[in-house]
Amino acid sequence: MSELHTNPAPLTQAYAEFIVGSHDLSPRAIEVTVLGFTDALGVTLAGAHEPAVLALARWVQEQGGPQAARVVGQTWRVPPAVAAMLNATAAHALDYDDFAFSNHPSAVLVPAILAAADTAQADGAALMRAYAVGYEVWSDAFLREKDLYYDQGWHPTAVLGTLGATAAACVIWRMSAEQTRHALALAASSAGGVFENFGTMAKPFHGGRAAWVGLQAAGMARCGLQASATAIEGRHGLLRAFSPNGRVDLQSPAPVAGQWRLAQLGLNIKKYPVVGSAQRGIDASLGLRREHAPDMARIVRIDAHISQRHAAVMPHHRPTDALQAKFSLEFAIASALVHGAVGLAQLRDEVVRDPLIVRLMSLVQIHTTEEFEPGWRDAAPFDQIFVHLDDGRTLASPKVRRATGHADTPLPAEQMHEKFMGCAQAAGVAKPAAQALFEQVQRLPELKDARDLCLPEFGAATA
Repeated sequence: MSELHTNPAPLTQAYAEFIVGSHDLSPRAIEVTVLGFTDALGVTLAGAHEPAVLALARWVQEQGGPQAARVVGQTWRVPPAVAAMLNATAAHALDYDDFAFSNHPSAVLVPAILAAADTAQADGAALMRAYAVGYEVWSDAFLREKDLYYDQGWHPTAVLGTLGATAAACVIWRMSAEQTRHALALAASSAGGVFENFGTMAKPFHGGRAAWVGLQAAGMARCGLQASATAIEGRHGLLRAFSPNGRVDLQSPAPVAGQWRLAQLGLNIKKYPVVGSAQRGIDASLGLRREHAPDMARIVRIDAHISQRHAAVMPHHRPTDALQAKFSLEFAIASALVHGAVGLAQLRDEVVRDPLIVRLMSLVQIHTTEEFEPGWRDAAPFDQIFVHLDDGRTLASPKVRRATGHADTPLPAEQMHEKFMGCAQAAGVAKPAAQALFEQVQRLPELKDARDLCLPEFGAATA
């Protein structure tokens, strides 16, 4: 065993003490938290009636249980852990949710927090503390790993989102440090989700399951279920068990109050409802289309230059449906070139199977580099697209270093509002109801009781 691992920091206990500590959020931390709630609720509305969510809802109704927590888009209530699972699956169903540190924090944290808050009086300040604490624990655990979870077949959101959701629920339920430690340890025993399921209904369920596990673990610990004091950092604990090459850092100290990663890292808001790794390629392709307006019939080859790590999470090179297309750079490029857009209207099976789209996808060649941009270990220094025409000309896209919506190049406020309202419209939510919820979330610090959030109940499209 390496010296690095002989005396690991007591992370399980330290995380528990951090979670129950006193936390004041900086203005920047509050800003990021409100942004996370806004984006998560918007994409949850849009995904609430996706097939994966409806299939889980049918299973849930078969199980029964106390009607305690709300489900977005439904008139009935379910147990808190189940509500967290359904709403988190909805938030992740369209792959339109935000991402940070190579994970999807808001799609897991917000549903977990709201489900817990439906059974306990929690004001807006408590919701924001829960989000910030969950983000901190989750990101700290993830950033200790030097290698890529995907290389070992693991989806990091499914593995470590369990810790974030657990931490957030423990804050809302005001659990003790001892209860919280047991909750984290219980969550560690339920972590996991395989990369092979990307492009299927199981992928959004990864987010749902992480939120579900978090509520279950916290609830079980509240009722007295106990687990190992070193379940996270121990010799056979979570971080070593999932580490691809055993190079996880177990010596660095745990987070301390006031040093918020979410204020530093922020959130990357997706402008396009596909995997985050494709966002820069879409911006590049759209830039090429605007500048050169190529004739689609004359294109003979398309070269895409991206990082090796980004390529690894886009395995569907010839997608046959919209689920697979979300994890296909070939589709993202083809849709951008043909339609000048990669949105909810393009993420449909019939668009994916359009002969022109299929032809262009077949022309894409992906070139990868192991060179990374400083400060973003998964991304190449820039992404760029080259289109080759039958007359010998080569058209080059702009070099895209930061996608529109990245934390360093955030969506303007009006575009954030446009995305939220577009998600609500896609779900058939009446515009006044959507606007009311949007405004409530912007005033999250002033919210007296989370149960006052006006989550829409909707079915067919309304005016």
